[in-house]
Amino acid sequence: MPARAIAISATIGKKQMLENTPRTRSGRRTTRAAIAALGVASVIAGSFAATTVAATAADLPATVLDTTATWKYSENNTDPAAGNPDRLVWTKAGFDDSAWKSGTTAFGAKNGAATPNLGANFPVSTVLNQYIDPTATSKVDVPTFHFRSSFSVSADTLSQISGLAGSVRYDDGAQIFVNGVKVAGLSDERVEAAPEAQRNLMYAGSGASDPITSTYTVPASVLTAGVNTIAVALYQDRATSSDIFLDMQKLAPVAKTSGAASISDIIMNVGADESARNLAWYSSTDTAQVAQVAPSSRLVDGAFPSDATTVAATGGVTTSGEFSRKATLSGLAENTAYSYRVGTEGAWSATQSFVTRSFDGDFEFFFVGDPQIGASGNVANDRAGWVDTMNVASQAYPDAEMIFSAGDQVDHAANETEFEAFHAPDQMRSLPVAVTNGNHDVGSKAYLQHNNITNLDETSGAAASGSSSGGDYWFFYKDVLFVNINSNSRDYASHNAFMEKVVAEQGAKAKWKVLGFHHSIYSVAAHQNDNDIKDRRANMPAKISELGFDLVLQGHDHNYTRSYLVKNGELADKTEVKGASEVTAAEGEVLYVTANSASGSKYYQFDDRNAWYASVTNQENVRNYSVVDVTDGSLKITTLRSQANGTSAPVNSIVDEVTLKSEAKAGEQQLQVTVPEGAPGEFSWNIDGTNGLVDLGTAVDSGDSFTASGAINPIRVTDTRRGGPQWSVSAQVGDFTSGDESFSGKYLGWTPRVIEEGAGTIAGAPVTSGFDSGNGLTDSSTLGYGPAAHLRGSAKLGADLFLKIPVDVTDGTYKATLTLTALS
Repeated sequence: MPARAIAISATIGKKQMLENTPRTRSGRRTTRAAIAALGVASVIAGSFAATTVAATAADLPATVLDTTATWKYSENNTDPAAGNPDRLVWTKAGFDDSAWKSGTTAFGAKNGAATPNLGANFPVSTVLNQYIDPTATSKVDVPTFHFRSSFSVSADTLSQISGLAGSVRYDDGAQIFVNGVKVAGLSDERVEAAPEAQRNLMYAGSGASDPITSTYTVPASVLTAGVNTIAVALYQDRATSSDIFLDMQKLAPVAKTSGAASISDIIMNVGADESARNLAWYSSTDTAQVAQVAPSSRLVDGAFPSDATTVAATGGVTTSGEFSRKATLSGLAENTAYSYRVGTEGAWSATQSFVTRSFDGDFEFFFVGDPQIGASGNVANDRAGWVDTMNVASQAYPDAEMIFSAGDQVDHAANETEFEAFHAPDQMRSLPVAVTNGNHDVGSKAYLQHNNITNLDETSGAAASGSSSGGDYWFFYKDVLFVNINSNSRDYASHNAFMEKVVAEQGAKAKWKVLGFHHSIYSVAAHQNDNDIKDRRANMPAKISELGFDLVLQGHDHNYTRSYLVKNGELADKTEVKGASEVTAAEGEVLYVTANSASGSKYYQFDDRNAWYASVTNQENVRNYSVVDVTDGSLKITTLRSQANGTSAPVNSIVDEVTLKSEAKAGEQQLQVTVPEGAPGEFSWNIDGTNGLVDLGTAVDSGDSFTASGAINPIRVTDTRRGGPQWSVSAQVGDFTSGDESFSGKYLGWTPRVIEEGAGTIAGAPVTSGFDSGNGLTDSSTLGYGPAAHLRGSAKLGADLFLKIPVDVTDGTYKATLTLTALS
């Protein structure tokens, strides 16, 4: 909006005339610097490709730790930190390991044999004592073995590297520490879920048939110039496991890289509501980056317009030694196609796109269970199945607006190859994704680093340790309140407090309330009678019913189950027909749905499919997905095959379909009124009257100063816009001049006032003459404003002017320009 200027004159001995000189105000853009929150990385297990290159300053060593290194180890079923408040004291320099045995990698045991045979690919150099009591008739495995060694990094090498790339083979689970900092968690989910005091001596791991090969990264920030301590806790999966194995192969320096950042792992998570999208991605370098978005119609030959919205990204170092970046796209318009990219000039990602739909009314979303990429042992196959499921679903339901994942996105919590495969479907970047923290996700910070989770409360359902992921979150999509809790945590008090608060503050706005968590409490397969599931089943349903959730979405058991309606942990209606196509819930009655695998990486067979709560069960060992159709009066859940099961059950044939209605909603009367589109309204302002003179009169000698006073011509403001957006009018004065003479405009002050009330107008604060203090009206000062949500209407603003200048100002006729600017 153009600025307007008023010429003000003051006479030191004479009267002055007003000049009215229009002036145009230029626009401006505010940019924000990106934040890179650096921290200590903790983990990767799995496949991280690091290239060791020769630095230009000097050749780096091929490895700082190899298979010839001597290790000290403990195999006597004791906690090396027993009696010490610091559980990790044994992982640090200075720990007394003189009583421990010595050996070289690889370490192992197989059924207590003197010469263990784990296969030709896994030779053993140092045989471990496998059993707590080797002489016992019924032998029990040592749960945890402890190892310590050291390696040196020169100051010169440390200055040239970003970290160390390690390679390890293990069976069944392991945690690796450098200088007391955890740098790798390998199949250690059970360790992270255990109380801190138990983690040095417990059973844990994957129970894989053969040792697993993994890589990990030691960030340079963990290292010191000179001697560094490396320690390993090697976990046996169970008391009757047949073998144990550890092969610490190498620890190679990774040279610092320069040049443009490489962008990967872009995912678009759900925002706080339908008008927002939360972006997350990984960068190879720690540089300031942004997300840039614009309506697709504004791109010309793929080029973003110069005024595209740019959002600075935040982030920090990741468990893989890369750098996470996150940005939120907010204020999106409905029914609009958008294009976006992330990165920075010279290092942009490929352009991605998405479409917003109407911000109210009916909608569909996808519900998928446990992709768990890598669970089959073949990441490529799991990836292909996952991509195919998402393509099948999107082709069948092209208007679906969201993806809700039941958790276990990957099999190993810090495996970057698995995360890359999870992110492979195009839908991960074109549909907002709501993720859930599964038991295979929780053991690393990578879950939180790879996702930009809205309204996350990390104190509710908190992480079990500093290297794991936790927290509960919520979001709205149209008229549905979604709440997602971290069921890895059985801190029911914190979950309940979180849900109570969210429902109390947001529930009244919701037509439906949907709860999601990973560990299904009403399923019929392998996890059905796990002790932790029984505990959740005993503690969670009453609160879910009390808070009025309509639908609960779950995973974990890799087997489809749809419950009867359940209230307070009991069958709500004993007359409900098994497999009914429509159910109507009374107050407190909840439908629970457990999804089968969406990738085909793992299936569990039935345990007890006749459980009291099971209305529909299915296991065909083929991939599934569900689509949830949301209307004001119902939630319709249709579960389909994304993989054919013979000719009788082709792709997109229905596994189960149920429509959930609500008695409470059936008793409501929906009121409807159509409001015609009103005129958009406008904001306008002008200088009232035609008088061309702002007469401050002849300045009066007041002893230590000359003074003069007057009033500006009134300003008429009219605002007829809908919604009453905020507006303001401000002013700023230049210097007073008379020929070659001048004095500062700071000597002019004013007292704004509302002459005629309207449009919620409020006068600005008085500004004193700079003769007494401050800069007077040389600083932009508010004449008046209308607060947000003000009423429509018109008002008149004025201001009394006051000039106070030093007595040494040369006499003459002085003029100054007062520039008024409106912001609306």
